[in-house]
Amino acid sequence: MRSTSLFVVIINWNRKDLTLACLKSLQPVVKRRKDVSVIVVDNNSSDNSVTFLKRLKLEFVLIENKKNLGWAGGNNVGIRYALRRGASAIFILANDAVVTEDALDILEKRLNMDKKIGIVGPKIYFAGKKNVLANAGGFIMKHRYFGYDRGMHQVDNGQYDSPIAVDFITGAAMLIKRELFEKVGLFDEELFIYYEDGDLCFRARKNGYICFFEPKANVYHVGGATTKFGSALHVYYTTRNHLRFIEKHAPFSVKVREFLRTPKTIYELLKSKNRIVKKYTLLGIRDYYLRKFGQQTYW
Repeated sequence: MRSTSLFVVIINWNRKDLTLACLKSLQPVVKRRKDVSVIVVDNNSSDNSVTFLKRLKLEFVLIENKKNLGWAGGNNVGIRYALRRGASAIFILANDAVVTEDALDILEKRLNMDKKIGIVGPKIYFAGKKNVLANAGGFIMKHRYFGYDRGMHQVDNGQYDSPIAVDFITGAAMLIKRELFEKVGLFDEELFIYYEDGDLCFRARKNGYICFFEPKANVYHVGGATTKFGSALHVYYTTRNHLRFIEKHAPFSVKVREFLRTPKTIYELLKSKNRIVKKYTLLGIRDYYLRKFGQQTYW
């Protein structure tokens, strides 16, 4: 067992091809740095992922979940494993992402520059799209409390080359100090998937930590590869969890405004011709008010 201070946690669910590419991108830093270890948490895949991953001759630890615990629960399994083994920092990385060889070094250096910095994220590009940004730090739209990815779909001409504090770091790639988990807790498993990254960042900020964007570190991300954008699952969880996020973190005025407009939202949805958006947005709103959190299986 190597002496590790930095762990990388990756969730796999039925996308072993993407996980393989992600693991390969990490091997140079794992071989160069003996204090870095990689954990893959399989969320009860049904595509023979576990057998495939066990046959790989790459350096990583495989944890097999007996059920799909979602993004939050799956990552928490890996985080607890890392914390028990003395991790000083944990890098949460999407399995549909690949990293440049120096990305972890740069992120770790920034994380340790200031004791107030609790979470650091890289500049993220869309995989397969030359120099097109996916994320240059996350911010919240104050009126509705939706999160947005700064720079998304823009060609990178250096406009986001300054490191700055941001509202949140996307869960596609976030390096987190051990002490932050010890102080504010792990990801909220009631959310299951979506908004867990923003929720953790806001809890961190309430406890005095800074979330920081580091543009010199680069990651390439497919995005929506495991849970398709616009799918029933995506629409349902983003609807329900957005309301939960508002409840937990928004100012009182935003909460009142958002909840008062619920009847209008429902009326607009009933006129929608998109069956998936109509059905699963309404289900998300209903389940929020019924306090039905965690995993749901409507699809």
